[in-house]
Amino acid sequence: MEINAVLLDVAAIQQYVFGSNKLKENLGASYLVENIFEKNLKTAFENMGLQCDISDWKRTTRVKICDPDVEVEIGYIGGGNALLFFKDNDHDYAVKLAKEWTKILLIETPGLVPSIAIKKMECSALSDENRFQLETGELFRILRENKNKFQPQTILPRHGITAECSHTGLSAECYDKYDEKIYISSVAMSKKNRADDANTKLHNKFSDILEDKIFPMELNELGQHEGDNHISIVHIDGNNMGMKFRSCKTLQQIRDLSESVRKATENSFSFLLGHIVKNYNHFNEKLNLADNTLPIRPIIMGGDDITFISHGKFGIYFAKIFMEQFTREKVGGKNNYLSACAGVAITGTKYPFYRGYQLSEDLCKQAKKKAHEEDKLNSSWLDFHIAYGGFSGSIEDIRKNNYTTPGGNLCLRPYRVTGECTDHRNFNDCLNGIKYLIDNENEWPRSKLKELREVLTLQTPAVKMFIKEMEFRGRSLPDIAGYKDAKNTGWLEHTTPYFDMLELMEYYPIKCINSGRGN
Repeated sequence: MEINAVLLDVAAIQQYVFGSNKLKENLGASYLVENIFEKNLKTAFENMGLQCDISDWKRTTRVKICDPDVEVEIGYIGGGNALLFFKDNDHDYAVKLAKEWTKILLIETPGLVPSIAIKKMECSALSDENRFQLETGELFRILRENKNKFQPQTILPRHGITAECSHTGLSAECYDKYDEKIYISSVAMSKKNRADDANTKLHNKFSDILEDKIFPMELNELGQHEGDNHISIVHIDGNNMGMKFRSCKTLQQIRDLSESVRKATENSFSFLLGHIVKNYNHFNEKLNLADNTLPIRPIIMGGDDITFISHGKFGIYFAKIFMEQFTREKVGGKNNYLSACAGVAITGTKYPFYRGYQLSEDLCKQAKKKAHEEDKLNSSWLDFHIAYGGFSGSIEDIRKNNYTTPGGNLCLRPYRVTGECTDHRNFNDCLNGIKYLIDNENEWPRSKLKELREVLTLQTPAVKMFIKEMEFRGRSLPDIAGYKDAKNTGWLEHTTPYFDMLELMEYYPIKCINSGRGN
């Protein structure tokens, strides 16, 4: 029996979600993206007069499209696309669905760019380990070809006689009568209109953990105060997920993997959220939070990746907790554990938000690159950057131009967060180095830590001289695994581990954790 396979895809989702400095618009955009398949597909089916349970694919243990009384079935939804199957009959449901779904997107989510591929295949191929991967591979090839052929216009074009939206730079055709009292684009308006829905959905999902706590709705509600006006933008992405999905030989294997990975991500965030709620009063002593407002806000949480924002000093700490829990989650087989890499961009609250997100994504890629280069184990890595302002370009260019000295590289990062590790790239060793520097018995005055940071940018002899001077005063640098002489020179060959400690010292809640209540 022949069926029509339909692959739906939406491009540039990250730019759509993070292309605004207004958190409400980011949240509304994320909500709209979550619904482009499940809610909008359901509406499309209803408009066509078709009965289809959008969530059945998550629960079923078999493929049903081959049954004689089934006209349509969801293959899976995840990874930014959806796979659907229709019986090959005279109704031409595949083409009708494509038209109806894209029409709904034009109305509900202006600005998103959909792509569609349709291919005939034998129903028996869905459970055939030899043919399924070939058929779906061809479907994705058609999708890529269609993307290159045609880019649909999904927003009203700008004209010389139209006002410009201050949020998006697009044509401002909608009047925001409830909030800013100005004209904005239909793209910005559709996002703002869904912010409250996004908030309600999020609170309902984690209601059993939140107790009386609420998520912030503005970037300046994460606990910042005067002199400490920073946020962390955290992007975490699962490792080798593409390879895991490519190794799936049947549709049911893809379904099982997709759903188990989604649950692992949500479980890990639930664990982190529970930790924050449990220690809320203690964290709040260090922050400037409004009543019961959490210092964290997830923006995207789907599949194997998550993006959240938090107070600047807690982003790396929260990322570490999430990743440690994520590696405890299993998918599929007995020992099939997950791992992930994270990028944490610490920026000012008014820093361009999309630029901050791009930075966190670049940092995540750097962590993944290092993981592939140096690690054969299933471990998780983290990279971070503090955006002081004035530096532009890719993270590689920023570090090459601003973090390279006559002695070598100032940045040792990224660090291994989980997995067997006894070398100098163990993140816990970096944290222990910070604890050593602020320990009461070996405490370095703030002025001397600042001086050490400046000295590390100089020639090696100047670094050695400063370290020797500090030794006479009873202060020493922490030991580095595998490099006995590092505490005397400040360097491991051509990289120093101490600059990372000095930067991280200001943006990791070491003293908060050491109190015994923030663990």
